[in-house]
Parts: sequence; C-alpha cells; structure tokens
Amino acid sequence: MSRRLQTTETSFEILDLLVELNGATMPEISERLGLANSTVHGHLKTLEANQLIVKEGSEYHIGLQFLHYGNFTRQRKPEYQYAQEKVERLADTTSEGANFCVEEHGQVIVLNGASPAPDPAYDIGNVFHMHPTAVGKAILAEMDEEEVSEVVSEWGLPAYTDRTITDEETLFEELEEVRRTGLAFNHEEMLNGLSAVGVAVKRPDSSVCGALSVGGPAYRIGEDKLREEFADAIRDVKQQFEDDIQSFYD
Repeated sequence: MSRRLQTTETSFEILDLLVELNGATMPEISERLGLANSTVHGHLKTLEANQLIVKEGSEYHIGLQFLHYGNFTRQRKPEYQYAQEKVERLADTTSEGANFCVEEHGQVIVLNGASPAPDPAYDIGNVFHMHPTAVGKAILAEMDEEEVSEVVSEWGLPAYTDRTITDEETLFEELEEVRRTGLAFNHEEMLNGLSAVGVAVKRPDSSVCGALSVGGPAYRIGEDKLREEFADAIRDVKQQFEDDIQSFYD
C-alpha cells in the first residue's frame, strides 16, 4: 500500500466537517475529530493561509478558492464543453430532469444538470454510488468484470431503497442487459418514486467520457414512456453529443 500522510488526511477531514456542519468553531472541530486544539489550530491556520477556508467571527468556513478549482475541473477535458447544452436539450425535450455525470474513483459525480424543479439528483458536484443510478450502470457496463468487481469491493452495494441491487451476481446480469441494449435504467433504486434512463457517452476512440440520464417521478413517466419516448430522446442527444466530440478531434 502506498504511503499516505496523516497530516494531509486530517486537513481533509476538517474540510469535510466544515461542509457537513456548514461552518464550525475550533473547539467544535476538536471535539468532533478527537484532536487537540493545538493540532486543529495548526491545520486551520495552514488552510486559511492557502485561502482554502475563511474565518467568519469564531467559525471557519470553506473558501471560494474551491470554486476556482471546480470551474477548472468542469472544463479540463474538451468534451465537457458540450455537456451543458446537451443536458438542457434533453430536459427541454422531455420536460423532466437530465444530467451528465462522470466516473471518478468508482463513483459518479454530477458535472452538468438541468431540471424543471429543484432535485439533488441534478445538483452539480453531487456524488453517488454507481449501482443504483442509470448513469452509473451505463458506465459500469463499459467496464470489464474485474473493473466492476473492484468498484463493488471498494464501495459495496448499499441499499438506497428496497429496489436497489445489493448483490454482485444480479448487478452483473443487469449490466449484460445494458450492454445488449445500450440503455441503463434506474427503477426507483436510488430514490423512491424516481425513475431514469441513462446512456454512456464515448469519445472517437470508444473510451467513455461520461453518461447522460433523464428521469423523473415514476407515476408521471411510466414504464412505457421511459423505455420508448425517453429512450429515443436520450439516444438522439447521445448521438449529437458524440458527433460534437468527434468534430473536436477531427
């Protein structure tokens, strides 16, 4: 196992806690993490000096420097420039929520989203397990069996609802169907009442750059609409997306 620095991990634990609590005082951080005030003080001053956190009164908060990093990340790969337009087109066509997600470290992250109503499934930066999401399954289906097993080993198959796939054999069976049809479905597996369809988006060399999904309340969409109308819509937008990516590389 490669060497990991405990001091760096502690700094990130502090940052995660500041997000979780929406700001905290030094004593609160010390108590929650079980660290001495002097240790926490050193980490806070280092983070503050590097403009990663700010102090407001007695509380420390995440700094806007992370916005700079986030904006850079969203534009780092050339294909990302086309994503927002495609997500908005998909949302307009279906009148439901749509997103574009990418995989990092065995999870999916929302890079672009558009929705008629506020919904965390389409909030930029949200991170989800792969197995209960349409985008996650679409990307997993492009991996080989060993890669999928590595993801499962790292993150497990926790149940989000009573419909979530929680055993590896069933997941592999569903991924075979995704490979056959090119479509991945989330039938209320991440959130009760929410269904979605997803597709992988590829570069000209057939590598996966991410996945699109569109979905909404299961009572409003219905199985037939999801598999026919929404499937056709997402296939069209996927093709447009990949055509744009192709033109960039030409």
